[in-house]
Amino acid sequence: MTHEWTIKGDYVEACNCDVTCQCVWLEPPDDDLCNVSLAWHVEEGNYGDVDLSGLNVGMLISTEEGVMFGPETGWDVVLLVDETADGDQREAIEDIYFGRAGGIWAPVADTHVQSADVATVPISFSRDGSDFSVEIGDVLEMDASGAVGFNDEVGRISPHPLTKSHEVQTGKSTTATVSYDDQFTWDVSGNNAYLGDFELASS
Repeated sequence: MTHEWTIKGDYVEACNCDVTCQCVWLEPPDDDLCNVSLAWHVEEGNYGDVDLSGLNVGMLISTEEGVMFGPETGWDVVLLVDETADGDQREAIEDIYFGRAGGIWAPVADTHVQSADVATVPISFSRDGSDFSVEIGDVLEMDASGAVGFNDEVGRISPHPLTKSHEVQTGKSTTATVSYDDQFTWDVSGNNAYLGDFELASS
């Protein structure tokens, strides 16, 4: 049985596109493939009566060709669940991020996800303004900072699907390495990052 849910907090992603990944405008990624790592710190959240506050979540996505959000583009996904989550919290995170509980992940799962794996791992997530650092066991290391423009402000892009405002900040990774298995192994350090606050809900 699924429940209504809300989660909000801090978000960062790092991918292989050189500058400002164009998937948000339904254009193909650099080299016609996407290798991206995503991480969330849930500052406040609940799934029905299950409190999700304080948990961290990671995700790896790999696509082979085409526009990432194109109707025929398949995603291979690994969901990384905080090892501090108890059984109910882990089930809630899987329901949310595998699209079983509505919200943005439901159409993603229905349209794009062709394979999905899940692992429970230690996750460290820290943020200082527009500087983010994430370490997920032996799987992922990601450090990213906001990209400041000529007006001395961190840039913003819209529309981004993974927050209620549809707006995130632009950034660059200094470290973005993944080592999970043969498919999910990459080093895209020094490329695009998106980061900032996020808020998502079941409806």
